[in-house]
Amino acid sequence: MNQATPKITAEATLYAGWWRRCLSWVYELFLLVPVLLLIQVVYQFGYQSLSGASVAVISTSPWLRMLNFTVLIGTSFAYFGLCWCRGGQTLAMKTWRLQLETSDGVRPSWRQLLIRFVAASLCYLPCVPLWVLAWHDRAWLSWAWLGTAWLVSPWLWAAWFDRRGQLLHDRLAGTRIVRTIPLRAKPSAPSR
Repeated sequence: MNQATPKITAEATLYAGWWRRCLSWVYELFLLVPVLLLIQVVYQFGYQSLSGASVAVISTSPWLRMLNFTVLIGTSFAYFGLCWCRGGQTLAMKTWRLQLETSDGVRPSWRQLLIRFVAASLCYLPCVPLWVLAWHDRAWLSWAWLGTAWLVSPWLWAAWFDRRGQLLHDRLAGTRIVRTIPLRAKPSAPSR
């Protein structure tokens, strides 16, 4: 989409607060995890059906693990990208009355969505694998804490350094998350 696209909504005018975005992010995880688990089941079933081999082979082959990771990341980007491109909102964002738009108030381009997704992924993805490693081997514990610090870095940026409280990946992509104000219902006609 080009930058001349009209504003998404007339009511999206307020920057979203830090807590509202954080709670929406947590809710988003609860929605995204089942989608990724379903894709994982389809991937494993497809592999087992096509190859006839055990699913355990996936964990021993670096190429199959890389393909699996790529499928999960691609699914995540498709979910977010389609939601953000369609109406600027995922289901969690609708629930918390948040909307993604450019700094000019228009729908973001696919390029901006990709930049936002990659920047956010670089901050969020390392945390879980590092904690899994730390669970099995205590030598990874310091790396897991470093991954957690890296995970919260966009939130610290928003809280301490950004004058509008926007997350780091929004600044990099030229996007912002605003709070939508519901339109007031028209008063009903008096009954006789």
